[in-house]
Amino acid sequence: MTAIRPEKDVDIILVHGLFIGPWAWDRVREHLPDEFTVHTPELPFQSLASDAALVRGQVASSVAAGRAVLLIGHSYGGMVISEAGHDATHLAYLAALAPEPGQTTADVAAGCVTDLCNAAMIPSDDGQTISIDPEQAPAAWYHLSSSEDAAASIARHRSAQASIFGEAVARPAWLERPSTYIQCTEDRAVDPGYQSSMSRRMVTLASVSGDHSAFISVPSKVAAVIEMLARSCGASSIGRSPGQEKRLTPP
Repeated sequence: MTAIRPEKDVDIILVHGLFIGPWAWDRVREHLPDEFTVHTPELPFQSLASDAALVRGQVASSVAAGRAVLLIGHSYGGMVISEAGHDATHLAYLAALAPEPGQTTADVAAGCVTDLCNAAMIPSDDGQTISIDPEQAPAAWYHLSSSEDAAASIARHRSAQASIFGEAVARPAWLERPSTYIQCTEDRAVDPGYQSSMSRRMVTLASVSGDHSAFISVPSKVAAVIEMLARSCGASSIGRSPGQEKRLTPP
């Protein structure tokens, strides 16, 4: 079968979630063809506004260069791309939070983040930052990853400003731009039921049998979905409106 060729060059922007960094995408990048330019911005975790501004700037740069943009957010990264992705060609949510208008991270999390995940997030004594309990993180984020991979990832976790959880997204981009939800069916951090419900509201849907850190546990499967989306960017097959779902099945 001949691979779908995008109508123009495609930039893939991979946005990580809270507490981790661009390194989380390293294994996925290894599986993506060289024909795509891949960007992995590092979120500062000072505010949702500043995280979104960073990503919005990358999207603008790619668009100005005449390139299609596939913008992907993982977990909290879904809040970021919802705020920053209005000029992207296509959005993809990997086990991610997808806010309704006016919702904050805390609002969305209340309906989808598991007790296991909540128990692993520890506020600082002054309540200004949130960090991850290294003892509880493996069960919530890395239960399908090797113990070595989990330990290496946990060692690189960063804290985030607690105020991030209270910032709202007024006009979520996924309600305006063609979007795909990528379910992680074995996720123990973001409820798979929530992921399933969100996937039915977006233009296309896909699933991988991974944990919340599927980019580490099953990177080739995540990359296969991303490659399929990137090859289809700008094509009519994913340019429809929400409510006209199509399941993506990577080879």
